[in-house]
Amino acid sequence: MAGGGGMPSVGGGGAAGSGGGAKALPEPKNLDHCLYGYPAHETDKTMKSGPALYTPKSGGQPDTILQPEVLQWMEENRWTGAHVVWHAVRGCTSGTAGGLLGPLGFPNICRDYPVLVPTDQNCRSAGDGYQFLLFHRHMIQVLKQLWPSHAADFDGFPKFPTTKEELPAVWNEKDPTWSQTILDAAAIGDNIEQHLDKFPSEGALGYWLQCPVGSQKPSWAADVPYIGLHFNLHDQWSRGASSDHGLNNGQVNITNYMFWKLHGWIDNVWEKYRVAKGLTKEGSPELAKYRQDLAAQCREMDIEIEILKQNAGEGPMLDCPPDVDETGDFHTKVRPLFETDANHCSSCHGPAQTSPYAGLTLGGSVSSKCVLERLKRESIGGGQYKLIEPGDPMKSWLYLKAAGLAEGAGCTSSDPNKPCNSATMPPSGKTFTDAELKILSDWITAGANP
Repeated sequence: MAGGGGMPSVGGGGAAGSGGGAKALPEPKNLDHCLYGYPAHETDKTMKSGPALYTPKSGGQPDTILQPEVLQWMEENRWTGAHVVWHAVRGCTSGTAGGLLGPLGFPNICRDYPVLVPTDQNCRSAGDGYQFLLFHRHMIQVLKQLWPSHAADFDGFPKFPTTKEELPAVWNEKDPTWSQTILDAAAIGDNIEQHLDKFPSEGALGYWLQCPVGSQKPSWAADVPYIGLHFNLHDQWSRGASSDHGLNNGQVNITNYMFWKLHGWIDNVWEKYRVAKGLTKEGSPELAKYRQDLAAQCREMDIEIEILKQNAGEGPMLDCPPDVDETGDFHTKVRPLFETDANHCSSCHGPAQTSPYAGLTLGGSVSSKCVLERLKRESIGGGQYKLIEPGDPMKSWLYLKAAGLAEGAGCTSSDPNKPCNSATMPPSGKTFTDAELKILSDWITAGANP
């Protein structure tokens, strides 16, 4: 019932490729915890409960993060980096790994450790959806084992949150903003037992929960509805992709308290599905396979941690610092459209050093010159459309997405690794105003100049 697909060879299964010069995998230490778990951490009885409050040194809005004891343990055990590497190796063949790995200082893991690359690449198969669920459950379980007195801090939302009363402090000043489409999809998740026919496997469920807003319905899923709840949840409480602990800063987002609330909700949906499908019966082959697969994800993460430790000391690659002296129409009129409180596109499409989604940078701590250079590249998810076609907004994927016109634009793609994604951006019901769209359209019509 897992949904198929090859696990990385470290957990039993095929790798995406191999080649000359590949490095041997390091031998992870103390693997017993993959089978027997961790003992309680020495700080379990003294640590505070709930989120800690973090205010950026540069000012700005406060954020909710994990307690210092947890953050220290994550740092010592390279958890933030291992989380990045886990996602990155699932983009080795689709070309998304580099943006994730570059900030870690050694972007060649795909080349150096091909045996670590799973055949199931990001959002390309049911196997990847299944591994997504397994991996994040493994992390949730570890944190609950280490801090059992604080297990509630790593529990998910009991239901998809729609009111401010369901949120922790800092986030409870106003109700979350969701479109009706998102609410309809969330209702399916909250009542997954009544919708088993839509998800023929755990992998199909994982795909639906994990993958980007607007992803196409895969052929192996029976009746997958709106796709994108994982991204919607991240976006709802993001402080930006360049923020120190932001939910959309892929390098560090596991340090954010809300990361575990939203991933815990996803985990709850999965568990209800498993129970309803009869996959949790003691002594059953399905339960035995699940335990083996969960241990495989644990072992993979341990190996990624060892790789990080071996490469410690190599710093981030910051190739595009901000320029305080920039001028021009793009810098003063167009770029600010992507960084407003309403749109905040840069929370997902932040600077290059924080792994922008779809390789598209629209803001953050990066120069406008670099942002514009990246807009001149081919689109990912736009098929035959370029991101910007100077002189023609209706052939510019960036404008079509912002204007809500992408779905009817006739996007076609022959590359299975880059299927069309025609969802309106930004997600979560936030949209550009007519005035903002006119500024973007006029700039493109005039030639998309600096």
